[in-house]
Amino acid sequence: MIIVIGNGQSKFVVNPKQFDNHLTYGCDFVFRKYMPDHLVCQNVDAQLELIQNKHTLENKCYFKAFNLIPSSSYDMLRTTIPRGSKIGENSPSTNNFLNFFHEGVNYFIWIDDKDMTENVDWWDDDWNTDAVALRLATQQNFGETIYCVGFDYYHNQSSSGIILGSSMNQEVSPLVNNHKIIEEENPQSSFVFVGKDIDYPEFENLLNK
Repeated sequence: MIIVIGNGQSKFVVNPKQFDNHLTYGCDFVFRKYMPDHLVCQNVDAQLELIQNKHTLENKCYFKAFNLIPSSSYDMLRTTIPRGSKIGENSPSTNNFLNFFHEGVNYFIWIDDKDMTENVDWWDDDWNTDAVALRLATQQNFGETIYCVGFDYYHNQSSSGIILGSSMNQEVSPLVNNHKIIEEENPQSSFVFVGKDIDYPEFENLLNK
């Protein structure tokens, strides 16, 4: 099975160990509990944690705005930082680095030459992490059925008894609109949203076949 693990609270209603024999795509901080085969991440704190703990050397990651800068530009960029500014920098220096400002800190993050992260160049502010993971899974697995878990705005809360917080209006949600774009791009693919198209016990049975 090909499984996309969204950011919704329902993603771990099923024990994630049951995902191990399947191809998985996950989002942002999911790696703290379960490392998918492909991790899609736009959260800067999650990206920093992944890089600094060297997860990106062993796991395939896709980041938003992962724009590498050659080391030859380092000295010039450092001179542009105002005196007294907070600077966050890792070591050792390599051939490429990232430079960005986050929560009052100017970061210079050196990227290991063996880093497995890819930049998603089409990822703009109209796409959230869930939708990007779904789109990548569909693009990389032509014509397959994609199972989506943790997409809670599709979840039938009343029938499941699982409390997931506020729900979204499916008619106006940009997230649902992104899914429509993906389906139109890939008419040969099928999409199964757990909690909408099938319930969790049925999904668990499929995982363990």
